[in-house]
Amino acid sequence: MDISLQQLRVLREVAARETVAAAAESLGYTPSALSQQLRNLERATGVPMHERVGRNVRLTDAGRELVGHAQQLLDGLEAAQAAVERVTDEARGTLTMGTFESVAATALPDLLGRLDRRHPDLKLRTAELEPDEALSALASGDIDLSFTVDYPHAPTPPIPGIQRRTVVDEYFRLAVAADDPLRGPSVPLHQLADRSFICSSPQLSCGRCIVTACRTAGFEPDIAHVNDDYPTALHLVAANQGVALIPDLGLVRRPAGVRILDTEPRFSRTVQVAYREASADRPAIVAVLALIDEVFADLAPSSIHPAA
Repeated sequence: MDISLQQLRVLREVAARETVAAAAESLGYTPSALSQQLRNLERATGVPMHERVGRNVRLTDAGRELVGHAQQLLDGLEAAQAAVERVTDEARGTLTMGTFESVAATALPDLLGRLDRRHPDLKLRTAELEPDEALSALASGDIDLSFTVDYPHAPTPPIPGIQRRTVVDEYFRLAVAADDPLRGPSVPLHQLADRSFICSSPQLSCGRCIVTACRTAGFEPDIAHVNDDYPTALHLVAANQGVALIPDLGLVRRPAGVRILDTEPRFSRTVQVAYREASADRPAIVAVLALIDEVFADLAPSSIHPAA
């Protein structure tokens, strides 16, 4: 059999994305070009690798068998690349990192500046990804590492081949308008049952976390404004359009006219950085991880835990 690594990547993406269109978009192919790669793979192996089920694609038994070996081969290739890079022990090349809004606004400029000064031969490209998307993009090889989040009350299941480590733990705080009658230092969540909320979409991880916390407190939040941008949410709070539960990093650049209170009970999330085990020893990955640790260690405590 004459099977190419690119054909194996195609098969892995089809298994992960379940449609030809989604797999093609992930790899930068047109759907027809990706289908051609699949046909070439099937000719090389002599057996069908996939079948259509409605609008989706399902791997055959042979396809599922091969995709398991494909992942091992691709992981081995990445480990080989890391071994070659370790010979020179120089952080160079280009990495792509996933990030999300509150991390990008607070830590990313400092991280990129330090990288330029310390490792001028290493370039870091970034892509803003919802944390739910980041781990999938990382596992498929679309990106090299990513910021993501996890929630103590609903931890993300481990993903084979992916390592995650904590960058910072942050609490959700209650943002209210300056003239709001609520007073602190903390407010029981159940007292917000009759309030309008400004909140991330419940389909996204942050929104789900907030809805879960409210339900645990005994009520369904009235989400008047679905908004995934923390600065915009805080401006809406200042305009008396509702209250918002926002994690610490999202409060670093809060506008005038907003007060910050703690909640009772408190709930939190963990900001993590994730990367593939096969690339953990790459000098470029090691360099970026070290700088991430530095940047978050140097963030002022008042930035992580803003005062009211």
